[in-house]
Amino acid sequence: MKRLAKGAIALMTVGSLLLTSACGANSESNNTSGNANASGDNNKAANQVELGTLDPANPTKVTFYSYSLAYPTMKAGMEQLIKEFNDTVGKEKGVIVEGVPDATFQQYKADISAGKEVDVVQHTFNLLDSSRLGLGFKAYEDVFPKAELDEHLKGISPNALELGKIDGKMYGLAFTFSTPIVFINGKLFEEAGLDPANPPKTWDDIKKASLQIKEKTGKDGFGLSPQNGWVTEGLILSNGGHVLSKDHKQAEFANKESVDAISMWKDLYTNGASAKGTDAEVSEQFMAGNLGMYVSSTSLYSGIKKASEAGGWKVYGGALPQFGDKESIPVNSGSVLAVRPDSPTKNAAVWEFIKFVTGDRGYTIITSQIGYLPLRTGLADDPNGLKDFVEQNPLYKINLEQLSRIQPVAIWPGESATEMATAFTDAIVKSVSTDADVEKTLKEAQDQINSMMP
Repeated sequence: MKRLAKGAIALMTVGSLLLTSACGANSESNNTSGNANASGDNNKAANQVELGTLDPANPTKVTFYSYSLAYPTMKAGMEQLIKEFNDTVGKEKGVIVEGVPDATFQQYKADISAGKEVDVVQHTFNLLDSSRLGLGFKAYEDVFPKAELDEHLKGISPNALELGKIDGKMYGLAFTFSTPIVFINGKLFEEAGLDPANPPKTWDDIKKASLQIKEKTGKDGFGLSPQNGWVTEGLILSNGGHVLSKDHKQAEFANKESVDAISMWKDLYTNGASAKGTDAEVSEQFMAGNLGMYVSSTSLYSGIKKASEAGGWKVYGGALPQFGDKESIPVNSGSVLAVRPDSPTKNAAVWEFIKFVTGDRGYTIITSQIGYLPLRTGLADDPNGLKDFVEQNPLYKINLEQLSRIQPVAIWPGESATEMATAFTDAIVKSVSTDADVEKTLKEAQDQINSMMP
């Protein structure tokens, strides 16, 4: 079990980094209408984009910065994705992709500042606008031919395609992400007299089940770290609240619905049956078999499943709980592919890589080997795709169903995005885990963020 715990710590470290950082924008917030970027002139320019000529005898190198390459639980799957491209399409067309591990989401920034070629980045959602403004990332419409782009995007979930848009243009194509899943320890549920195949549907049900697990087994019943980042916004949206305004110019998370959602979480967190600590620590507790329910991304499923098998218990799953009869609104974890090619030839090389890793074969590898949601949802019913995998791992059906009503988490606008994201997370942690007044704490953070708005 010591070896297992070490693996869990490694997995949960990336989970904490990724899930806290991985933010997108509310589909209403993210796409402002009537903007200059969506003008007829720019559409005309996009239609005129031409790709350079690739030469198999003299391959063009593409650098791909990826946090997944830096962690044991994701590394093999991402390496397979790159290798298959290089051995097939890359070899045929004349492209070689070089993967660069970037565990802390900082290496690509340093290398761009140093003048190195940084072509494609597995980029988190929350700072995408900041990278667009300061690091030279480009809209897909400006570097890839419109007809080819439109054709390739067919088959990808329309909701997913909205996640990386800023001012109506795609600065990131959704790549690896999940919706929140309530992982359930079947053994603890049964010991507490609960049915793991009938998971809690509402937050009131979650509270009741967590207390029952604590009473009957002595183990904590529920885990959701206030530092998790992305799930927080699902809570707010599910209760009718907002994080950003529709025009993406104001923070709005101190309204009544948002305050009520966070107050519910505070009550759940302090009821004596919830796990405490960072997301990595809570995740490790669940993997060790000492926690009844844990909310996270399916990117952790492979590690959780191995831990459950080693520990002699079965893992079940449930959808994001709802408030009363309001349908829950899940948000996304994960990443987009952000691009910054610097020549027509590099445009062509990057485009071949993008098409492969976000195509049928790419998403088959991403889901089966890493654990993320297949954004080409038809693969779940394809015998040559993921049908067998999904049937063997039915928890993914929950994820696919939630995709139909997903809304992205906030892409914080402007160059102060890091400071805004930090202020929001700090306010949530303070509101949930201390005696601080929730409404006052959120209002102060909202005012602070609005003072930084561009």
